[in-house]
Amino acid sequence: MCNKIVFSCQADFQGISLREILDTNAAVKFIMWIGKGTGLLEYPGTFAEFSALIREKRLIFIRHIFPAEYTVPQTELETRRCVGEIVFMRDFIARMDKTKNFSVQVRAAEENKSYEPSKIKQKISDWLKTEGFTENKRYPEQIITLFISNSLIYSGFSQAEENLSVWSGGMRHYAMREDTISRAGFKLMEALEAYPIVFEKNSAALDLGAAPGGWTKVLLDNGFRVAAVDPVGLSPVLQKNKNVEFYNGRAHEYIKKSNKIFDLIVNDMSMNLMTSIGFILSLKTRLRDKGYVIITFKLTKHDRLNKIKEGIKLLQKEFDVVFIKQLFHNRSEITVILQKSK
Repeated sequence: MCNKIVFSCQADFQGISLREILDTNAAVKFIMWIGKGTGLLEYPGTFAEFSALIREKRLIFIRHIFPAEYTVPQTELETRRCVGEIVFMRDFIARMDKTKNFSVQVRAAEENKSYEPSKIKQKISDWLKTEGFTENKRYPEQIITLFISNSLIYSGFSQAEENLSVWSGGMRHYAMREDTISRAGFKLMEALEAYPIVFEKNSAALDLGAAPGGWTKVLLDNGFRVAAVDPVGLSPVLQKNKNVEFYNGRAHEYIKKSNKIFDLIVNDMSMNLMTSIGFILSLKTRLRDKGYVIITFKLTKHDRLNKIKEGIKLLQKEFDVVFIKQLFHNRSEITVILQKSK
């Protein structure tokens, strides 16, 4: 018997995401798209086995998965007076562990805009809490997931780590605050959350293409002293910060003038992928042993997978590639984290 699995990716990359999945294992079968960037698969093994396979292969474009254990008419939500009467909830609650906290995640495809996922989620969560379960939306250990599409509800229960992301659909949202410099900073926040790296306070970071300062602000928040480089002006607030050295010029000019060694180099510059990779390779001597590089690969619409493979192959000659993923806050790009080996 084949198990059904719902997967999510960025809508503009759903073709390449599907290709990546199908190339992983011949036993995986694609059924159909049930929403923008949301597809339905069949797999002969268990959901846990499929999750382990995806994580082992380090697939780049798939963000989130959950087991589609039940497919029922959306009227199942409308006609039941009590959550406990819903057919799949009776099964899920019997399998849930009261010693672990939970989260309920509900999404709806665009054609189901009449549905309000937040209200459905709250209704189910409130009922589970009356049954003695503890909710934790940010760090759940077990998750009930619902996706509503074409008058159907796809639902499943899983352990949080199996879903690839604890966030609904893999969509990690951050709030805009008064001190947020730019949304670009969310990319670095998400990267450091997806692949946590421990640095000593006052470690040195080089921010290439820093303006207006979104990544510099995130680095400061993480305890770094930052050399921010860009021919365009940096936010005045950041320029006044004692832990920021701002060079108003091009990156290669700064490197010629400075002899600093860094614990972390970040590069979100909008430039040709191979040019960007070549520049990072030239900076290896400016990075401490076991230091890290965080770089975004800017992707064109053509030959994306081969370009990524070519770029990674070049970088692997000098670095260990420890993380590679299209994160929620990436657009036509992916995030790659490298570590300098001795």
